Amino acid sequence: MRNDIPCEVIEDLLPLYADELTQEKTNEVMKEHLKGCESCRIKYENMTGQIGTIDIKEEASRKEIDYLKKIRRKNRNKIVLAAVMTMFLGASVVLFKFFILGFPVENYQTVAEASGGRLKITGEINDENQAFKGYEIKNGTLIIYGTRTSLFNRNRQFTMDYDLKLGDIFVNGELVKSDGTIISKKAMELFKHKNPYIGGMPKNSALAGILEIYQNLGSFTNELQTTTEPYGWTLHFEQEILPANQLKFDSMMESYAAALLSLIENCGEITWTYGSGGQTITKTYTLQEADKRLGQDVKSFSASPEQVQKLLDLLNIK
Repeated sequence: MRNDIPCEVIEDLLPLYADELTQEKTNEVMKEHLKGCESCRIKYENMTGQIGTIDIKEEASRKEIDYLKKIRRKNRNKIVLAAVMTMFLGASVVLFKFFILGFPVENYQTVAEASGGRLKITGEINDENQAFKGYEIKNGTLIIYGTRTSLFNRNRQFTMDYDLKLGDIFVNGELVKSDGTIISKKAMELFKHKNPYIGGMPKNSALAGILEIYQNLGSFTNELQTTTEPYGWTLHFEQEILPANQLKFDSMMESYAAALLSLIENCGEITWTYGSGGQTITKTYTLQEADKRLGQDVKSFSASPEQVQKLLDLLNIK
């Protein structure tokens, strides 16, 4: 290439090439000539002040590229390291929480016994993958803490003692009063959902659900009588009841009926029907029957959670 283009032509182009004013094709020709022509290369180096450099622009570009690659490589390494450290710290926090520090446990069962101003609580965590860590009483509520089971801790049972002089305490949904009275979660839920008007069927159903009528006696459909007093609710049970089981079925339903009469303010009677021995059996339980059984006005038992608990105890509803 050097022999094809006279040095005189190259020398005329050197100022333009040095000032980067030549086109790409001309740049290629100039580079090739300068590599093979020492005379022109010396003139170019003298002109640009870069003695001993064949192509300072090409070398500078290469160095700049190498520098940028180093920067990108360093940044990439920093990002990877930061990600690894973040994952490591995150995993460490999770492991510390789940295996050492512990976390609040909700799935557990307890038995609370009050005597002599003290409350003894025994319990067990239901999840076999969790172990008991400790407990805390916060704002009058017992909080159980657990960890994941490990070689160091597989115990799911716990026992604790509480001085009732410190005040009321909630234990696994139950309220234990300072006088030793225990109000079940069911009693508190029933009091919370008591219904002033029998026409509110969703609230009626909520009460039946809390009492667990469906779970214990089977599915049923509903019929309300809200035209004239006594206002009533009829539960039509769908499954057949064996004649031998009628007495037990009716006895349980009478207890549920008394509870419903207490918790539905304007309800005057509860009726239920079911099939048995080829016949349709119909039973009705009235306010008068409930008052006689309980020895007082059945409606008075809806006045407080304590009274609702007393009602459940008298009716043997667990």
